[in-house]
Amino acid sequence: MTRARALETERIEKFRLEKGETRHEWRDGKTPNLVMRVGRRDKVFILVVRCPGERDPSRLRIGRFPETTLERAREVAAEWNAMIYRGLDPREEAKRLEREAAVDQRRTFRSALTDYIAWLPNKKRNRHARVDGVALESEFLDADRNGWIDKALADVTKADVGVLIDNIRDRGVPGRALQALELIRGFFGWANGPARYEGYGLPGNVTGNPVADVTPGSMELERGVRTRTLDVAELRAYWRAATAMAYPDGPLYRLVLLTGGRRGNEAKGIRWSEIDIGNKLWTIPKERVKHGDELLDLYVVLTDEAIALLQELRRGQPQGWGDCIFSVTNGETPYTGYDLDEFRARVEQEFGKLVPGSVMDSFWLHDLRRVVQTALSKLGVPDVVADYINGHRKKRDYNQDRFIAPCRKAMRQFTDRLLLVLDGSAAGFRADDPHTDE
Repeated sequence: MTRARALETERIEKFRLEKGETRHEWRDGKTPNLVMRVGRRDKVFILVVRCPGERDPSRLRIGRFPETTLERAREVAAEWNAMIYRGLDPREEAKRLEREAAVDQRRTFRSALTDYIAWLPNKKRNRHARVDGVALESEFLDADRNGWIDKALADVTKADVGVLIDNIRDRGVPGRALQALELIRGFFGWANGPARYEGYGLPGNVTGNPVADVTPGSMELERGVRTRTLDVAELRAYWRAATAMAYPDGPLYRLVLLTGGRRGNEAKGIRWSEIDIGNKLWTIPKERVKHGDELLDLYVVLTDEAIALLQELRRGQPQGWGDCIFSVTNGETPYTGYDLDEFRARVEQEFGKLVPGSVMDSFWLHDLRRVVQTALSKLGVPDVVADYINGHRKKRDYNQDRFIAPCRKAMRQFTDRLLLVLDGSAAGFRADDPHTDE
């Protein structure tokens, strides 16, 4: 029998079927069992071999030419020939390797953290699930910030985490670094749970948690006490910018202030079904209240100005609008895309007009809560009422009052003085003299 001639790339390119042929095969004289099969539409490398446990030869597809080169086809054929010599079926080995690759992929940090973020809403106390998930994605699932994102979870070290946390702090956001450390500690505790550690390839003991003994103190991180508030000129700039800004951002920022410095998530999630226009009351369900386990549903009294803003929004929404007041999906889902950076820039621009030559410090919406709490104190509102308006944690006592009547009086006082501050008629919130804040 004549030995087959070794295949060459130039020859393969010229292979053609004779008239009447539907398929033709050329054996490679260099690599045992390697065959080039030429059909009407393509040229394919195959291995013609008897696999373990089979009586007849099988044709195992290696790859299509030219995507699979002759050199690569010979490499694969040699690997498969060696497997068969050892009693292994290349097809079963390929399936096994796919399974192992899938397991390895699932055991990476990226995969495990993605699982954790998806699980967060199932957590017993999960009011911050969305915010925590966004923070984890931003800091730990960004390949530009995290160089070990695709590392096996079991191989992530304390040093890996420590360097990443240090980098966050070095960006000038130590509070964010502290938050990131707390979140990643929660993740590793979850991943090492009795029902999960094996699935992620962890040993099931303390060595599987690289941050088990990492504390804020060991990272030289501490929670700062924020004291930022907005002065009269800044409040005026804030209001001007919010009034000029289109829906949904502008009205959202105005409502936050008119309802006593509501937390951003409370305001963004507001729904028409929560509003009682007749009784001028907004009931925030406890599931969206930060301290809902203690405060339960939070009752927010609505001033005439807040009601007028809501009615303005209602008139601007078309028929068929859903329940969410602030939304870009026709009311079906709450608005989550507000850009505070853009709003800050607008506020700073307005501040520059009011106080030429001055630069306004950066602020967060949460700083308005200090504005409201301080203003209520200056207006003589009792602390227990001011705390309820702000949705602060309730002291453990027997008083179950929701303070609706005193809150209504306090918010009327606050709003009346706020309007005077905004139009320049008052210098501050002190109750005894509208022209001084001393």
